[in-house]
Amino acid sequence: MDFFTPDQIALLSASTVRCDFLVKFEFASSTMFAWNGNTKLDAGGETWLPMFGFGQIDGLGMSGGGTVSEAVTLSLNGLPGQALDMLSVALADTPEVDQQLLTVFLQLFTDDWQPAGVPIPIFRGFMQPPTVSRSAMQGTEGATQSISVSAENIFYSRSRPAYGRCTDRDQQSRSPGDRFFGFVSSLIQKTIRYPDY
Repeated sequence: MDFFTPDQIALLSASTVRCDFLVKFEFASSTMFAWNGNTKLDAGGETWLPMFGFGQIDGLGMSGGGTVSEAVTLSLNGLPGQALDMLSVALADTPEVDQQLLTVFLQLFTDDWQPAGVPIPIFRGFMQPPTVSRSAMQGTEGATQSISVSAENIFYSRSRPAYGRCTDRDQQSRSPGDRFFGFVSSLIQKTIRYPDY
């Protein structure tokens, strides 16, 4: 079975390729579908809700292999003057987001912007807790708040050894009762004479 349909291959081979990203958020209590367009989109048997151009995806790329460590960041910029409870809402929803699946799809469109074929999955990862930032005031324009969610694939940070730091906490996890790193903090700014006669 081919990955692309003949119609998708024809669209990808054209001099102008019309496409956009679709994002599936599998939250703990529900699943949401979003895209960056201005209207609802029916594609792949689902209805994708619009983000009106305020969404952004950073970190997508061609890795050339399925076992590469990758992370993407999705952010949604708010409008100036929106309610200031955005931070509390984002933090309250952390259990809904943390370690839940997120899938990014590529959707091809025909010349008249109708979906062509099913969405093509290009990234799948586990969401991390959301973060909220706020831009500086720009005169009378106000500030813009933004919510960001990072998603890491299953290979992200796998090269790091478990408990690989030289701290007492990691040493206790490696060898309970071992006090080898227990006095590291007391050695800061300490003069040690060697050899000591």
